Amino acid sequence: MGVFLCVIVSPMDLSTQFVAEALNIAAPAPKNAIFSSVTSDSRKVSRGCLFVAIPGEKFDGHDFIPQAIAAGAAGIICRRPPQGASGATAFFQVADTVQAYRKLAAAWRSKFHVPVLAVAGSVGKTTTKEFLAAMLRGKHAHVLKTEGSQNGFLGVAMTLLELRPHHGAAVVEIGIDEPGAMVQHLEVVRPTGSLLTAIGPEHLENLKNLETVAREEGLALEITAKANGAVAVNLDDPWIAPWAAKLASDAYSGSAAVAFSLTSTPKASAPKTPLPTVVARPTRDGSLAVSGAGLPKGATLPCPLPGEHNQRNLLAAFTLAHLTGVTPKEAAKGLAGFQGAGGRTEIRKGGGLHILADHYNANPTSVEAALKLLTQLKSDAKGTKGTRTWACLADMLELGTGEERFHRGLAPALEASGIAGVLLHGPRMAHLLDELRNRRFHGLVEHYESQGALAARLRQLAHRGDWVLVKGSRGMHMEKVLDSLK
Repeated sequence: MGVFLCVIVSPMDLSTQFVAEALNIAAPAPKNAIFSSVTSDSRKVSRGCLFVAIPGEKFDGHDFIPQAIAAGAAGIICRRPPQGASGATAFFQVADTVQAYRKLAAAWRSKFHVPVLAVAGSVGKTTTKEFLAAMLRGKHAHVLKTEGSQNGFLGVAMTLLELRPHHGAAVVEIGIDEPGAMVQHLEVVRPTGSLLTAIGPEHLENLKNLETVAREEGLALEITAKANGAVAVNLDDPWIAPWAAKLASDAYSGSAAVAFSLTSTPKASAPKTPLPTVVARPTRDGSLAVSGAGLPKGATLPCPLPGEHNQRNLLAAFTLAHLTGVTPKEAAKGLAGFQGAGGRTEIRKGGGLHILADHYNANPTSVEAALKLLTQLKSDAKGTKGTRTWACLADMLELGTGEERFHRGLAPALEASGIAGVLLHGPRMAHLLDELRNRRFHGLVEHYESQGALAARLRQLAHRGDWVLVKGSRGMHMEKVLDSLK
């Protein structure tokens, strides 16, 4: 069935009548049913739940309807009820069960009048989402957030169906992979505030080019602002910065828009923009000094994750949180309990090595940021004399017709990093191998057919105390390299 989802909901409201009205169909019998939960995974069906039969790449949820009924499902959303089904189960017959699931989520979301904040962009969404949710917890006792990277059509619906009366705010991560997807997501989420992290090459098989990516991602700001919501504008991204002037126009007069920028020098002033701007400056202890847009003097924020890209993600999250009324003190309080998502800027130790595990996803922007961070981590560490840095890189997926160009394009960043060696995996990384050899790369460059062979070679090459980056798209399973190093 593809993605399996299970959502616990308030039984007091999720009735047969509510579901029927949300789906715009007649209420089936029994009309007095109250559903205890919603799931599309037949293995997680509990007594009284509503089962949604979702067709997937490998399985079709419709094939599991009998098992769901046997396990106690009180309702089924499906394209076709099975023959001889019991009258004790309410069947909601629809043409498209995925769309029905999303309609139900949209109807549920409409019941809540709390900040619902959307995090979009090409890179850094999950980390920024985690930062934002942590900051909001400094003000609200209960904050809902997208779990993991469930930012697609099913994941967004799953998150919204978890909203409860006790939640003070919600943070929804939105991912797109084709034109039109953002509009569809926003119709369900109806965010009260939105931000874009950055624009870069992503899902180019369908989005084709950066111009399309910027246009489609930019809808998160445009549609939210037109609905008089709050938006945070990244002035440091050339694709996003023009929105500062647009949002200052009369067409968006009802919105609350604030820009943000990360500067590297203490005397740097706010960039010229018609919007109020939050400017952040890194301090010696790794925190961020923030100023502008009505912030109190001397305000600082701890940055739980290293790297300039994470500082900018933190600033993006704080700017939107600030627009919802979160103070720097509340944000810092929430960040004290921050826990990063797995496989993203995790610093581990294994086999005597310092490992930067950033293997959950990869595109050119994030790989270059990770290489820069690897160099910084080694430079900042004590007792690193004689130690070296290594990069274990796997294919960057879904880059469309430009995939060879993007893989070859990593060569300049590797040349500038001073890295000792590059170990590559995947057919697309063969392009980078060729490019580095053509450029007479100063370090070792090798390519391996499996993650295991790559890890074995790394164990031969790397010495105790060396620093290693492990990076690749999720489908390349570079966590296997980490497992080999434990």
